[in-house]
Amino acid sequence: MKFISSTLLAASAKASLDYSGTINDNEAEGAKGIFQMKYDNEQSVSATYSLKVDLSGFTGYNTETCALKNGLVFHVHSFWNNNAISASNAGCGPDLTGGHYDPFLTCSKSSEDAKGKCADLKRTEDDEYKYPCNADAYAAGNFALCEVGDLSTKFSGVFMPDENMVWEANGLYDPIAPFRSNYNLEDEIANQWSSVVFHCKDDASRLFCAEIVAN
Repeated sequence: MKFISSTLLAASAKASLDYSGTINDNEAEGAKGIFQMKYDNEQSVSATYSLKVDLSGFTGYNTETCALKNGLVFHVHSFWNNNAISASNAGCGPDLTGGHYDPFLTCSKSSEDAKGKCADLKRTEDDEYKYPCNADAYAAGNFALCEVGDLSTKFSGVFMPDENMVWEANGLYDPIAPFRSNYNLEDEIANQWSSVVFHCKDDASRLFCAEIVAN
């Protein structure tokens, strides 16, 4: 399925072209770094991501269930209800950052709409629905199979650290990035997006997160 609503595409033709989220080690139990997203131009819904995260001093994880060396996954989430610009663990919980930004209602169990519109459409595990996103399908142009905020799955899943426990990726090009019209603003089509959340690959725990700000 390659169809993308022209209404959704047109809705993003405004707002800033540059956004970032900064992880402060004083707020995130030793994690530090930056996530950046830059849109191509005013008319484009495409963006390029870069990130660099240093976890050499990070202490906010369960060593029995999460081995950081096994990698991270990350997503754009719907809300930011913290006072600080970054947080860890409980500070990244659903009440504070919401679920994945999902305007196409592709409905993983972590979608912001999982208990609302996804349930109404019977796109839940209880209805034996299987989230269809995978990197090969997305690369082939089947953009509507993935939650827009599910960045890790779009880019083949897990991001691995170097020997110094630093994660770095540059030039991640996304043909369908979060719609700029939904930055901090819900509309009749979709929920808003406001944050980036990093999870442990092993146990899916929310490790650290940051508010996404317009630059």
